[in-house]
Amino acid sequence: MILAALGALMIVSCETDKPTPQPAEKPVVTADMYSVTVNAETGEVTFDFTYADLNPYWTVVDPNGAKESFYDRTVTKKYEVPGLYTGSIVAFGEGGESDPVQFTFNPLGEVDNTLSATENILMSQPWKPYTIVYYGGEGETYWEWDSESVPASAADDRLTFKKDGVFELNLGENTAIYHDMNAEFAGVTVTGAEKWAYVVENGAEYIQFSNGGFPGMLADDEGIDAKYELRNVTANRFELHYYQAAQEQSLNFVFVSENYVEEPVDNGVTEEAAIAALAGKTFCVSAYGWWGEGWEWFEEPLPETTMEDLITFNADGTLVIDLGEDLLIYHDGGWRTVEAGWHEDEQWQVTGAETWAVQSDPTGVYVKFDNGGFPLMCASSNVEGPDYNLGVDGKWTVTSIEEGVVRLDIFQTYTGEQWFTVFLAPVE
Repeated sequence: MILAALGALMIVSCETDKPTPQPAEKPVVTADMYSVTVNAETGEVTFDFTYADLNPYWTVVDPNGAKESFYDRTVTKKYEVPGLYTGSIVAFGEGGESDPVQFTFNPLGEVDNTLSATENILMSQPWKPYTIVYYGGEGETYWEWDSESVPASAADDRLTFKKDGVFELNLGENTAIYHDMNAEFAGVTVTGAEKWAYVVENGAEYIQFSNGGFPGMLADDEGIDAKYELRNVTANRFELHYYQAAQEQSLNFVFVSENYVEEPVDNGVTEEAAIAALAGKTFCVSAYGWWGEGWEWFEEPLPETTMEDLITFNADGTLVIDLGEDLLIYHDGGWRTVEAGWHEDEQWQVTGAETWAVQSDPTGVYVKFDNGGFPLMCASSNVEGPDYNLGVDGKWTVTSIEEGVVRLDIFQTYTGEQWFTVFLAPVE
């Protein structure tokens, strides 16, 4: 009995000493486990993951924001979009998923890990002028004006930032210098000795130009060898801000990559949503206005003669337009009546034949009016020409649908590049 008890004790003791299995540890990716190798002559990049016990998951984002992911342990890919790419690698194993490890590369050049991300972006490729923006004021008095495009003399300029402060300004075929005080500024000569330096002060980033350096365009005479603040730096875009003390305003020069594509604005409007918002409903004009690149004006009171107007979008594609008692139509060029001097062939009347239809293409969603249809107000593209009644039988962009209110915009050019807007609110 004693021997049996001792044997049982030994068995229990052995079972107690048996080690408890431990869960696998979370994987960790280290620098010696992977490599990203660039062939700058061909634009080919080789991704290699060497740790056999884990599986890689690569993600690469190009300068335009396009994303690509792949699981290859070793693969070579060719990239033709110039600029600084960002990437990450995650490893999977028995312990689960590792934290992502970030990396950058330039398929057509090198990345200097001793420099900041901003410096590497600036040196990744040549840059072209994209637009200039004026702004000033503070708080409620803030204003901004976007010129939409750079002056013709600067359109073919290219800026190249290189190591050791080397800066190349190529003025292209048109060597005139845009100067905010002069259309063409002849007092600057590009010598090839211009310099640039990256500076950080109080958390803000700057480019300090020297030896006659400047970003191709000038806000004033002091803009040569000046310090410009860098803002909104991305892989394919950056801004240089310069304060014009005499005008108490800032001039912002925007530069982009050669292949830059601006992200389309997704306003959530679809063809189906526009049809659902309009079909079978009656609307009045709740507001109207104008807007252009960098500005908008929606503060005009609604004309009294428009307040009583109604428009019904029948589900069968017909329209019912009710202009009230006065039959006056607001027009961006003025009030138009027979008594005010309409030519006989310019008269517009509600005939009951007006129609509407929603159309769409890759650029947007539209309401196309025909047979004399329009959304109660008219714009104009040429005061004296045949398009005076711009918007009648026109194609209006559906810019937004919010709480049943449909915003329609139409482009007009006779006063410059701007849009005319009509807000249609449903009537209960």
